[in-house]
Amino acid sequence: MPTTTIVQLICGLISAAAILYQRRYNKIHRSIYGLSYDLYTFDLLGHLISVYCSLNYKFSPLTRTQLSNRFPLFYPLEDPKIPISSWLVLTHLIIIASGVSVFRQLLAYRSTKHIYQGISLTVVILLSIFSLLAVFTFACSCLNFPKNMGKYGIFYLDHINYLWLAGNIMLTFKFVPQISLNWMGLSTSGVSSKYVILNLLNNLISILEYHVFSKIVQSDLQWWQYPFNYKPIFVSWIQLVSIIIILYQAQFLYVRSNVYLPKGKGSSLLL
Repeated sequence: MPTTTIVQLICGLISAAAILYQRRYNKIHRSIYGLSYDLYTFDLLGHLISVYCSLNYKFSPLTRTQLSNRFPLFYPLEDPKIPISSWLVLTHLIIIASGVSVFRQLLAYRSTKHIYQGISLTVVILLSIFSLLAVFTFACSCLNFPKNMGKYGIFYLDHINYLWLAGNIMLTFKFVPQISLNWMGLSTSGVSSKYVILNLLNNLISILEYHVFSKIVQSDLQWWQYPFNYKPIFVSWIQLVSIIIILYQAQFLYVRSNVYLPKGKGSSLLL
């Protein structure tokens, strides 16, 4: 197993542990006050999409054929393998299971949320746009079956690549709703400190591996041989900046804040 895969596997398990610490925190306090619904919506959907794309790359003959036709030099049909790490797929599934357990708490303890909590209108609009584009690309890619190319030159491979991009956008900006919620409530109450620290560690390790460790430990793999389900470096960087902002809010900006917002349905569109 390549060193990069091992590091990404460790980072994924740290991410799952962070979510489980947040679950423990919620259970002890029997409350989800101050916790962002949008964060866990993006997190769950991002990892679900990653698993869906990985399984398509690994098991779909159509995806395999179109990838070979587009990049015959890198992924020839004679070589049936597409670089997908099964270990990372398993890690994503563990993160999904952990996230579902917290989302169940968001529903079970919803009577404890304050007026700004819930799935926001902004996220609903974004998910609607992503969904419409996903349905459009899928429909176009299927219109000319059994031909490879679909309507408007959109291939099934393009549909999978679009979903991969949408999923990574969700994971990239998943902490932004929590930052916004902290700002509106003038508090970081409800966010487990261990959740923040472990996510900080997770992204630091990922960035160090990419910029430092990979230069020290040379890999025999060429760039096109790295698994498609690796966490992109831009995701790690933006998540790290977001976590640092949350840490700043907790340790400096709102450290003496005693604001406690009223409970209620508030501005949530769905929950």
